Amino acid sequence: MIKLANLRLGFDTGFSLAVDALNIREGEVFAIIGPNGAGKTTLLNAMALLKKPSSGTLEIMGRDALAPANKMFLRRSMSVVFSQPYLTNDTVSHNVALPLALRGQRDRAAVEEALELFKITHLKDRNAKTLSQGESNRAALARAFVTRPKLVLLDEPFASLDERVKDSIARDLKRVLKASNAAVVLVTQDQGGALTLCDTLAVLVNGKILQQGEPQDVFTRPVSAEVADFVGVETILPGKVTGAQDNLCAVEAGGKTLMVVSDCAAGDSVFVCVRPENVSISLGADAGGRRNNFKAKVVSSAPWGLEYKVELDCGFTLQAAVTKQLVDGLGVKPGAEVYASFKATAAHLIKRIL
Repeated sequence: MIKLANLRLGFDTGFSLAVDALNIREGEVFAIIGPNGAGKTTLLNAMALLKKPSSGTLEIMGRDALAPANKMFLRRSMSVVFSQPYLTNDTVSHNVALPLALRGQRDRAAVEEALELFKITHLKDRNAKTLSQGESNRAALARAFVTRPKLVLLDEPFASLDERVKDSIARDLKRVLKASNAAVVLVTQDQGGALTLCDTLAVLVNGKILQQGEPQDVFTRPVSAEVADFVGVETILPGKVTGAQDNLCAVEAGGKTLMVVSDCAAGDSVFVCVRPENVSISLGADAGGRRNNFKAKVVSSAPWGLEYKVELDCGFTLQAAVTKQLVDGLGVKPGAEVYASFKATAAHLIKRIL
């Protein structure tokens, strides 16, 4: 559906988008995540033919998207949803029908279907300017799908929504995407929303894609410390592999020896990455079969979503995510002495280039 190579787009500010290769298949939901200023919206605007690259190639649906002769056809085959809904001062129904009207088409059935898909049929006669933020987002999504596009480009579709509304819209959007078979490109900082929807995930930092692949691989096996930090790896320790046998590595890090399953070799300089949800806390020394078990002192404990984030001093700093029940039951508070453990398979090694 989309194939780009050596795409470059620079700005007077000095920022430059530089994407060497990206391929998005028909029917695939491709999410691009990254911090503010990474270039996510710039990349999406290039795909939407709203920004012209300074160099490189861009093919959409097998056509040269940078050729002026193809622009109208390609724009009519795609829909773009911006971070702001941009609804007109008219009824919801007329807003949803707008892309059809601009094409000189009248398709009442398609409008009714789009309203129903995003559960806003009861709002069709309301003025769009009176809608809540969540209702406005639903109307914008219905408008995007009313033409049954082959490609949908979504720019931060969950921005400014509270968790309950975001989760509800994400569930409905996922259902619609599965039925539509449209290729979808989603750019967002919302990692949870991206994981809910996408088949493939890419991490964009400073205008470059640092990693792409299956979402689980990107989150559990980041290829660099930058990616690890962005996808929520709270513990990133510099270390050195001192021994390796049958893919089990002994790593000296933070004055301790950690055991990690990896294909690294003795002598490799590495980062040891451990996600907080993979760390367990107990009062006793029994690690329950986990190869990594350290006596630790609680540095801090604070609410973190539905869990608690606990910072531990094990000789090195280790972050753990645990339930409130465990915090209360073990008396996890600053100064308390506990044991922290994690499996050798739960840690991940990234080779460092010195």
